[in-house]
Amino acid sequence: MVNFSHVCLTESQQMMNGTPLEYNLQRYVFPAIAVFGILGNVLNLTVLLNRSMRSRANTFLATLAFADIIFLSLLFPNILANYSFFTFNYYFRYFYFHTKVHLISMANWCSAVAIWCVIAVCGDRLVGIRNPLYARAAWSWWKLPAVIVCIVAVAGALTFYQHFEYFCLVRSYCNETQLYSRCLPVYSETWFGNRENPFSMTFRQVISFCVLIYALAMIILPIVLLTILNMMLLCALRQRQKNLSVSADICERRNNEGQLHKTENRVTLTVTFIVTMFTLTNGPSAFMHLIRTAYNLRQQELYDLTMICSTLVICGKASNFILFCLGSRHFRLRLISLTQRKVHRKIGEFYHILP
Repeated sequence: MVNFSHVCLTESQQMMNGTPLEYNLQRYVFPAIAVFGILGNVLNLTVLLNRSMRSRANTFLATLAFADIIFLSLLFPNILANYSFFTFNYYFRYFYFHTKVHLISMANWCSAVAIWCVIAVCGDRLVGIRNPLYARAAWSWWKLPAVIVCIVAVAGALTFYQHFEYFCLVRSYCNETQLYSRCLPVYSETWFGNRENPFSMTFRQVISFCVLIYALAMIILPIVLLTILNMMLLCALRQRQKNLSVSADICERRNNEGQLHKTENRVTLTVTFIVTMFTLTNGPSAFMHLIRTAYNLRQQELYDLTMICSTLVICGKASNFILFCLGSRHFRLRLISLTQRKVHRKIGEFYHILP
């Protein structure tokens, strides 16, 4: 750590937000969205992990909920950094400056897991609606855990380089009572104090290659796949609804089969809502990331636009609970049933301990 004890920073110089827009978003918008999103996803898990709700699609959606909970939880250090009590606290600044890069990397890992879980559930529903036998067939006990572990592991491997993508210089000021930090990508041509970049050319090339692979595998490919799969899912759903309306008038003996198809339709419709919302809220952020990577933009360039895109991502991760409630009557009934059961159990326990 470099020591600048003879210099004291002003309060404005110690602020950790990039622009006034970020300051207001982090203080007044993100906390409410993050808390709502975490609570909503916890409720989603309560229903999705219930024994009667277990299915391939719901398991992928439960993994998505876990990833979103972790992502939203990782927002809180950034949120707290915009409140005066934490902004000027030496120990919080020390923790924040030394962990910020790693927190961002872990958040991107969660986002990567989430996007591939959405692709998995979209693909599963598409195959299921086109082939009803597949929808009713059970996988071997190890296949579903293997797919989820594979998604988490590959996403983690492709985002791992981000722990080393930036070098953050932390300096001590004002008799070691103040801390300040600046970060530069390790492949930057310029360096602190107009010095030469200390990292080897090989290391810089490896990180630059990892950035390219990440952009292709975790941004471009998923968005293209989601767009195509969602369009195919909508077309298949529309065709299924036409078939149902025709078959409903043919004969009554197929009533049970028709009910099953209608249930699958409702599930598919809920998945379609989630996939559409995911694409709309994550697409702009992915586009901004591609622009930054392609043109090697500095952090300050297009900063407010990047913040708006990030806000969309956060809103998307908090919206799944609303989509489940709006799109699935079965989900609403199951949630109400589980809530009533737990409330009655707690009331029973309370009266049991009374003398």
